[in-house]
Amino acid sequence: MRDPRDIPGYLAPVRQALTQPILMGGAPRSYAILNGTLAAVIAFAGAPVWGVALGIIGHGAGVFLARRDADAVEVLQRAMKIKGRLEC
Repeated sequence: MRDPRDIPGYLAPVRQALTQPILMGGAPRSYAILNGTLAAVIAFAGAPVWGVALGIIGHGAGVFLARRDADAVEVLQRAMKIKGRLEC
């Protein structure tokens, strides 16, 4: 079998930014937005210490997940959509 690099026009350069997930502060973007919103709601509802603490701990968990597997949040979202996932 021929090597694909031998065929002219077969390869195309792709920027690295197009293949990597979008991160905000090291956490996946959707997770960081959800975590920040939840922390802000708790902080503005009258518990600013708990809201800031929850935001920092939640963001740390998101960064930990992103470092282990960049698609961890998307996999968890997909798993939550499966009907009957908690049935034996």
